[in-house]
Amino acid sequence: MEAEPTPMTQQPSATDVLSAALEVREAARHAVRGKGGADAVLTALSAVIDHDHASLSRWDPLLRRHVTLAGSYPAGTNRYIETRLHDDPAFALMRHAPGSTSWWHDVPAPVRRASTGFQEVLEPLGVQDGVAQCLFSTDGRYVGILNISTTRIRCDQPAVRAVMTLLGESLAAVADPLAGHRSPGPGGSGHTCAVLLPDADNADHAEGAAPVTLSGEPLPGLTEAGSPLVALLRRTAARRTLPATVLVPYRQRMLELHLTRQGDRTVAVCRTVTRPAALSPRELEVLAELTQGRTNREIADRLYVSPRTVATHIEHILAKLDVPNRVAAAGRAVAWGLEPAP
Repeated sequence: MEAEPTPMTQQPSATDVLSAALEVREAARHAVRGKGGADAVLTALSAVIDHDHASLSRWDPLLRRHVTLAGSYPAGTNRYIETRLHDDPAFALMRHAPGSTSWWHDVPAPVRRASTGFQEVLEPLGVQDGVAQCLFSTDGRYVGILNISTTRIRCDQPAVRAVMTLLGESLAAVADPLAGHRSPGPGGSGHTCAVLLPDADNADHAEGAAPVTLSGEPLPGLTEAGSPLVALLRRTAARRTLPATVLVPYRQRMLELHLTRQGDRTVAVCRTVTRPAALSPRELEVLAELTQGRTNREIADRLYVSPRTVATHIEHILAKLDVPNRVAAAGRAVAWGLEPAP
């Protein structure tokens, strides 16, 4: 004998739903800026959908699994979302749904019967409606998923459907490891990419695991575990308080590296920028060495040039920066965040 459906509660008006959606967007902005958490976003969402359970999860490209940022599902359900959802037959449907939003009653019956999530996780909880919303960054990366479940039937009135689609970008920003971490910096932008760098201490060998590309086409050496450029990233992350931005002369390019922490990893956003003060690539290399207090002989040995050549470069540097001595030049470089080339 079928159980009687749970009586429907009074549906909020379209105006109420829109007002609640604005609160969700504001909570998401606070979370991205580090002024609030993902739990506040889910709390605000409860005014859009009166849910029994919800979770907001980030996709981790290193672990190849979801990581819960905030949630109220039972522990077993959270484990399923984190470790098995991406292999569920229903997940492919969710990833390609219009607006990447799948409502409970829209999922075809054959898919629901084949889905472990529906059969073994949600239905035993008494779930009768809900939504799964795959989240994508503005540049198209899959960054996570929102799951909302309710034991009351039909929470998907037209106003709610509309605002959930509109909220996708704000919710994705909360899950995106790059959101809020893109440094504008001086000098204009060129090639831009981003990688996720695991800590060497948590890897299987001394150099650490290779970084994983998050966006863009990585520069040569940026995804090789033992490369000089990756070693520079690790040293910078270890000795600086993050977030931090450094400038590095690298293969005739000027790189801006913006580093932030995400749990036990480092997110590095890398872009090419205009060389400051019209300094040449070699002058920037010499200037970066000055920040380490090295003598002309030491710089010459490191750059494979003569001490006289180093002295000439320093004369040009002082003139272009309009500073009286090498100490002042080094101070200017430190203020820029200039680091010696790897």
